[in-house]
Amino acid sequence: MRNTLTQNNHICFISAGLAGGGMERSLTNIANYAASNGHKVTILNLFTTEIFFDLHPDIVVIWPTLDRNKMHRLVYAIRLLPFIRKIIKGIKPTTILSFGEWFNGYVLLATRFLNIPVFITDRMGPLLNLGFLLETARKIMYKYATGIIAQTSIAANILYQNTKNKNIRVIPNALIAIDSNVSVKKNQIVTVGRLTREKGHDVLINAFALLPKNDWTLHIVGDGNRRKFLNDLVAHHNIKGKVIFYGHLKEFSAILGKSDIFVLPSFYEGFPNALIEAMSVPLACISSNCVAGPSDIIEHGENGLLFETGNIGELAKCLERLINDHDERQRLATKAIKIREQLDFNTIASQYIKFILSEFSDKDKIKA
Repeated sequence: MRNTLTQNNHICFISAGLAGGGMERSLTNIANYAASNGHKVTILNLFTTEIFFDLHPDIVVIWPTLDRNKMHRLVYAIRLLPFIRKIIKGIKPTTILSFGEWFNGYVLLATRFLNIPVFITDRMGPLLNLGFLLETARKIMYKYATGIIAQTSIAANILYQNTKNKNIRVIPNALIAIDSNVSVKKNQIVTVGRLTREKGHDVLINAFALLPKNDWTLHIVGDGNRRKFLNDLVAHHNIKGKVIFYGHLKEFSAILGKSDIFVLPSFYEGFPNALIEAMSVPLACISSNCVAGPSDIIEHGENGLLFETGNIGELAKCLERLINDHDERQRLATKAIKIREQLDFNTIASQYIKFILSEFSDKDKIKA
């Protein structure tokens, strides 16, 4: 039987690693919340990475003893199974929360029959195909999860259809609101995210290049394997002096504060931290209407603008609309800041902890 919420519990978070990224930030924030509220917290990592975000001093971090560089990735994945099982048997946590669909299936397989509740959470777009092996593992293993956390109702319904696990709870990302303390705005557009294909930075750059001549600049926070491609695209459009790349930053509130427009051009998302943080500044926000995430956050024309995913021309029109209308930017930003109340960090983080430590009645579960 699980411990009650008033007792000190041992929560084990399982993650691919602790490098910078939206998933890692969410895990770190919830782990810090749990540790600050008296729970014993361990983070078991499946890859050795840097620790990008600050951790509560009482959190124990465990790294793999395997050397990923010395073996094929499939061999590494297979050898992770006994490694995970050995660690979990040794630390005997009250409950486990595995972060990320790439390894949730492995975690469920590695912990079978250990008599420890295992909760999982998918963090990327619900239509993302992980490939035959991982999709098969997800379909087979997810039904054995004690519970699943989905970030949107769309994701929850897709997960139920694919896994038939009835204990699925919708909990959005918690918001740590950004107070920029910047009073003077500049004519700048900003985006935050890994420079990878799914984040759609090329769509934003192409749309920005279509705008009539103006004094606005585009600021891109993030790094990744598309950095050179995106730099070349900027050079191709002859707008090099108007696009600024910052790389991967831990602190970028000042950049957000100085900006007037935020854009999320992603092809798919789980529940975008960058968008809700920009809304909390507040900024006038434009987002692609990709499946799951943005449409749960933005009501088009009310607290932001949505455009068809990948549609460069439509994004350019949204940008031009806001660039040419200061009052519209102000109106959208004023409505956007209400996200602070809707996604209050303590409220959302407590929902995570309660779910992974308590039994819920049938009314809280996804209905078949």
